[in-house]
Amino acid sequence: MGLVIALVPARVREAFEKLALKKSDEVSPSPSFTPAIRTEGVIFVVVSVLGGTVYRVSMYVLGLAGAIALFVPKQALRFSMNIAYENPETVEWKDGLVPVIRGFGVLYLFIALNEVKNRSRET
Repeated sequence: MGLVIALVPARVREAFEKLALKKSDEVSPSPSFTPAIRTEGVIFVVVSVLGGTVYRVSMYVLGLAGAIALFVPKQALRFSMNIAYENPETVEWKDGLVPVIRGFGVLYLFIALNEVKNRSRET
């Protein structure tokens, strides 16, 4: 997944916008949005390859992101659109996006908690 994100960040952004935004063709991403997506993909790859402590810490960060997405999804969306788009006030999310964001939050929390559980078995 990280490799795909790193190799084709503009396509990932466009796919996200088509799924999440009411008028994806009327928004202007900030100049840093696509490079940030690529950086995220590279980080995913590096963390996966390094494993160990780096991977474990990334799972805690994933769990935190999951908790934010689950418990305050509207604020998380508002924060991200302020970073990702030049005119965030023009961004309109599709109806039903909040439950999807919460679903990702549950998934992220499950993955992180599973890693913590597996780690505690190893020690």
